[in-house]
Amino acid sequence: MPVHAVTSTGWSSPVGRVLSPIGLGLLARLVPPDLVDEVLELTDRRERRWRAWPARLGVYFVLALCLLPAKSYSSVIRAMLGTTTLARLWTLGWEPPSTTALSKTRDRVGALPLELLFRRLAGFRPSLLQPWSHAFGLLVCAWDGTEIALADTDEVADRFPRHRGGKGNGERGVPKARLLVLLACGTRQLIDTAIGGLGKGEGEVSLAHRLTGSLRAGMLLLADRAFLGYPLWTAARASGADLLWRAKNDTPRLRAHQILHDRSYLSRLHDPADLRAWRRNVRRNRKRGHRPPKPRRIAGVTVRVIEARITVVVDGTTRTERYRLVTSLLDPRIAPADELVALYARRWAAETGIGEIKTVLLAGGALRPRTDLRARQELWAALIVYQSLRVLACQAALGTGMDPSRISFTATRDAAQLALTTTPTETDAHLEWVCHDLRRALITRHIHARTFPRALKNTYAGYPPRTKTRQLTCNKASYRVEVLPTPTPPDTSKPSAPPIQPRAA
Repeated sequence: MPVHAVTSTGWSSPVGRVLSPIGLGLLARLVPPDLVDEVLELTDRRERRWRAWPARLGVYFVLALCLLPAKSYSSVIRAMLGTTTLARLWTLGWEPPSTTALSKTRDRVGALPLELLFRRLAGFRPSLLQPWSHAFGLLVCAWDGTEIALADTDEVADRFPRHRGGKGNGERGVPKARLLVLLACGTRQLIDTAIGGLGKGEGEVSLAHRLTGSLRAGMLLLADRAFLGYPLWTAARASGADLLWRAKNDTPRLRAHQILHDRSYLSRLHDPADLRAWRRNVRRNRKRGHRPPKPRRIAGVTVRVIEARITVVVDGTTRTERYRLVTSLLDPRIAPADELVALYARRWAAETGIGEIKTVLLAGGALRPRTDLRARQELWAALIVYQSLRVLACQAALGTGMDPSRISFTATRDAAQLALTTTPTETDAHLEWVCHDLRRALITRHIHARTFPRALKNTYAGYPPRTKTRQLTCNKASYRVEVLPTPTPPDTSKPSAPPIQPRAA
């Protein structure tokens, strides 16, 4: 007899028939029981005997913990079951599992089923061309990273280290997990995610290399200035996606080779490894008294550079900042420079999505698990719940063709919490009503860009500093974009030195 055959009769028992419809209410349409059973089967997490709280409900319980972060284990169980179901189970002799039993269920399920479940829900989904989702015929995407605070225990700190203090002060603060998300800017749905710690080899650039396999042709990827470098650029371009990344104002030095009519210019992003090899040869020949090596072309890729000055006026206060953007869209007739500078503001959708995960979904606090396994499990569960809520918001918005970012994420979360006990037979009717209600809970004036400077915070301490002042948001802002003149390219009629470029970032 197969190993899992003994569990097949569990759901057909009187208690099993009452427990089988239990899920996440409206979100169970996106996370159906068949899909949960499939990932449990693939990871060999199905129980070998029928338990009071089976593995499928263990997965739903972890997801409900992220949907109800302020409630205790017993309160989450009561919210999932409802008073009517609890009364029916009580007449059958069933009692809710204890906190210890629920913790053991979480350990048996592990983190791998939640990760596979997220992979099934996330991913690239081609969509119709909309002004709020596409630009130049490409799906606008962005990636960015953040840190999520975890419980301050030694077991968690072994996998997710704390920040290191300066001048040899050792570790400080609480353990933190580094999260890098790749999402579509229009819908803010996750395409892929990488999770790491604060240790060596788990920086944002290292995590970004893991996500290059999720890029596709037809995407336009936006990224902040911390990501620009030859290895990551070439890895992302190998997927077929186009790129629009910000560069620092000083590094890498991108010399103008050809000036275009819209004041942008073509340049070369050089391979720092090849550049170092050239410099080693120069130093070696000089040391041995030999002639310099023959000039050769340093390996690199052709990019288009746009330098612009952005002026923001907020309540009479003017702030000016210089931007330097690097893109793989080389033709200014297809992608003019001023439109690319304006498009880069959509990168803030990644920050907005991260803020929804940390502030709205996780209530701005640290994750509750005190073990490494449960911390990773709850991280993947939070991403699953976020993806489900974003799909629910998009379903409500796309029914009338509006921009999904106008749907309040907080209202979507509240609707999912109130419909946690919705049965599968009631889902269709309830979903239609919820979508109609969400279309009424619109953000009054939606803007894709932020209108106040980033607030710096202490990443070491576990508590916010007392000196931090709250910055008020303001929607009365005006923007002015000015593409700066291009520096004069070198005169090619005169003999030039070997094409050695400064070190790339």
